[in-house]
Amino acid sequence: MTSQAPQDPATVEKCLILGHGFHASDSEKVHEILQPVEHRLNGLSANQVTLELLVKDRDGKEQKVTFEADLGRAHIVATAHDEDIWAAVAHVRDEFMRQYKDWKDTHRR
Repeated sequence: MTSQAPQDPATVEKCLILGHGFHASDSEKVHEILQPVEHRLNGLSANQVTLELLVKDRDGKEQKVTFEADLGRAHIVATAHDEDIWAAVAHVRDEFMRQYKDWKDTHRR
């Protein structure tokens, strides 16, 4: 039995919503930082995946970046409080990857 690739495969570019606090001008940098997430989307269709990145109190003392991923089979939320916005985006990426690995290890059995 072979698995077929979806006709419209999920990618970060297709599935990412830049939410509150992010601007269209941030798009290229965000996609660059989140590129490693794409490997986790293999085998999923774009209509199965929603990725959302948002920031509360951007550049403020209480800055909080949230990356929410709905992969159809898993829902993962990662947050970071780094002062540097791009460090925070990288932090939520890494936290997503860790949570995804944990979820996959749990559901592989």
